[in-house]
Amino acid sequence: MNLRLHIFFGQFIWLISVLNGKSFQGIPGYGRNLVIKAIPAVDDYQSALYEVFMEPYLYELGTGYPVGNDRSQKQIELAEPRHPGPGLKAIVHLEADQESGVEGDLVFTQIVPNGPVTIEGNVTGLPAGLHGLHVHQSGDINGNCMEIGPHFIAYYGRHGGPRDGIRHVGDLGNIKAEEGTPLNVKIFDHLISLTGPRSIVGRSIAITKSEDDYGRASTEESALTGTSGPAIACGVIGYLN
Repeated sequence: MNLRLHIFFGQFIWLISVLNGKSFQGIPGYGRNLVIKAIPAVDDYQSALYEVFMEPYLYELGTGYPVGNDRSQKQIELAEPRHPGPGLKAIVHLEADQESGVEGDLVFTQIVPNGPVTIEGNVTGLPAGLHGLHVHQSGDINGNCMEIGPHFIAYYGRHGGPRDGIRHVGDLGNIKAEEGTPLNVKIFDHLISLTGPRSIVGRSIAITKSEDDYGRASTEESALTGTSGPAIACGVIGYLN
């Protein structure tokens, strides 16, 4: 009951501040709006989830941003930024594991607080075919990608594909490499974030040797990792100034 009261109180303050076009004075955060994100329930698996946090300083949202009941959907439909700010950015440099020869750089961009994240960059040295791409729990890459831990789970306990209703937060699907050609990566994901409880900053991202089966093989390994094999490249995600 206390949790519900806190969520209701936060929503009430946020709604009034948006309608007035300003934030209340005296609220921690120096006048920033509260951002509320709802993740729908999954039948027979989990209840609805809510995140409430302050707008980061780096965003500077314009007054024309649409606010409605389905805020997450409006964020996904936002094709171009509606304000001059560049949003929040992070970067990772992928280093080869066990002399695989795979390298690359990926840039993460989040225009709207707690909204979708775009991943763009180039990867070289990948064998032709499909390879899994996952964010892992730990940012420790000192042991040749052996100490990065399991996939970043956050709320969900079963491995899945990027479009599945049930998945680890770190499950970003497969990337496809062509023989002898650098791979241009462009991914648009609605579940990872650069702030809040689902933030991937400080964690590692890894490319695996084999294709991710999205947990469809009905085995224990498939439910944990998608049977995608060991990591052949990894790197720690950090904010890009």
